[in-house]
Amino acid sequence: MEEWPLIVFTLLVQASVGLTVAMSLFLLSGRGTLPVHERRRYLLMPLLIATIAAAFGLTASTLHLGYPLNAFNALRHVASSWLSREIIFASLYLAALGLAALLALFFRKLSLVLLLAACILGLVDVFCMGAIYVHSSVATWMHFNTWVMFYGATLSIGATAALLAFTVRAGVNETSRRKVAACVVAVLIVTTLLRLLEQTVYFSYLAKASLSEAITFPHQPLEAFEALRGWYLAGWIVLAAGVTMQSLSVRVRRNKTLLTAGCCAVFIAEILLRVVFFSLS
Repeated sequence: MEEWPLIVFTLLVQASVGLTVAMSLFLLSGRGTLPVHERRRYLLMPLLIATIAAAFGLTASTLHLGYPLNAFNALRHVASSWLSREIIFASLYLAALGLAALLALFFRKLSLVLLLAACILGLVDVFCMGAIYVHSSVATWMHFNTWVMFYGATLSIGATAALLAFTVRAGVNETSRRKVAACVVAVLIVTTLLRLLEQTVYFSYLAKASLSEAITFPHQPLEAFEALRGWYLAGWIVLAAGVTMQSLSVRVRRNKTLLTAGCCAVFIAEILLRVVFFSLS
């Protein structure tokens, strides 16, 4: 499969953005209750993970170009190209996030301003990322479902990573741990339900598109989607199972096994759904 660089790129960058959003919300909610050194202790590792994930994601994206230096050529058409906009916002996102990580690592300072700036840049980058495929000529991509899937993965993977980072570690107050876990799981449940509901609209669109005589590239994207429908359904089942396990782990005192299994299931589900997405090209 030739699209693995894009699979790695989109998932890593979206995971990074989701984790950055979670860190920003954590900082905003804890500004009046958590001392500065406590905030840094909780967020330093997730911040470094988010930065490394974004850096590896951007590196993987250059592999898809065949010749990595072609990435500079992609920046020439910012006014008309969603790809150029995506590269610019991804680079700005990594710059803001990387600067925040350096300040936290070497100067022991967490910059909420930089994190919020990274959040905005990252969310705009995910929009541009989705727009590349929505404005393509592949029928199965030309629907707002692409944005739903991309933003859904951003929140799903980001929330799951945050759950692992903030709750599965020593030295965290049990009350705070359960409160953070409950909030994160609530986000996961709502996000998953909204994505599942949107699938009814998407499948209705696919049914109408199959009756159209429009020719797209590839010539049989709908047939390709039908062939992969089983894998697509499996991805949703694994995702629902992962969210369910994470929800149950919140109700069971520090059940790390159930929590870890649920987090792994969410990661596997998002990879499976993304593989199906790019297999249609």
